[in-house]
Amino acid sequence: MPAFGANLQQWRTQRGLSQMALGLEAGVSARHISFLETGRAGPSAEMVLRLSRALDLPLRERNALLVSAGFAPRFGHRPLDDGEMAQALAAARYLLEAHEPFPALALDRLWRIVLCNRPQAYLFRDLADEQGSLAHVSVLDLVFAPGPFRDSFVNWEEVAVAVLRRLRRQVQRAGRDREIRALWERVVAAPGVDGLIRAEPVPGPAPALVPIQVREGDRTLTWLNTLASFGASGDVTLEELVIESFYPGDEETRAYAAEIAKAARGRRP
Repeated sequence: MPAFGANLQQWRTQRGLSQMALGLEAGVSARHISFLETGRAGPSAEMVLRLSRALDLPLRERNALLVSAGFAPRFGHRPLDDGEMAQALAAARYLLEAHEPFPALALDRLWRIVLCNRPQAYLFRDLADEQGSLAHVSVLDLVFAPGPFRDSFVNWEEVAVAVLRRLRRQVQRAGRDREIRALWERVVAAPGVDGLIRAEPVPGPAPALVPIQVREGDRTLTWLNTLASFGASGDVTLEELVIESFYPGDEETRAYAAEIAKAARGRRP
């Protein structure tokens, strides 16, 4: 079976679609899907893109499917400091700064911090390197690796399960992406995580809201978080960028947010 046919069949199976169901989504016959999977017919670049949309593939995987069919990648993969990304980067920074006095950060697909606002930088000041950068910091390691950050969670199990659900969805959508699967394996190997997964053998509906409760000195702070991304992006890096914003869940946390905002004033985000 040609590489494209094998990849198409694997994605279709992973999405739980029959050849007929995929054909209906893509506007082609089930017979043509069969011919594409077995190599009896070759796809055009437009057909690959139609099938990619029907399968709801991330842009990174659409590029991979195009390459497996013998075509060049269609979607750019520019670093955030590329000149063509300046407008998107400015928009991301605006969102982060507009969220002050509350903390907010932007994560890449490997859950590493690529941008943050001043309150967030202040909260994570002890994690910064000598240049003040947080780019080496993985939020997954903060939540799951044993240490003072993980120990600060009052409701660690609830938070961990919520993050596991989010990571599991990312793994399912990313397919054979080795780096994403390696993230999952690293998280699962962390102490106490295996028990959380065994306690929930069949993924069920997620709770409507999971507050993040952390100890800060003699106070217990409660944060609520939201996630945002760039819709209709034509760039791989931009599609994978996630902006996570935190909101105070009670008056004590709101007062604490005002304190850190005042302390963070003048700091470079």
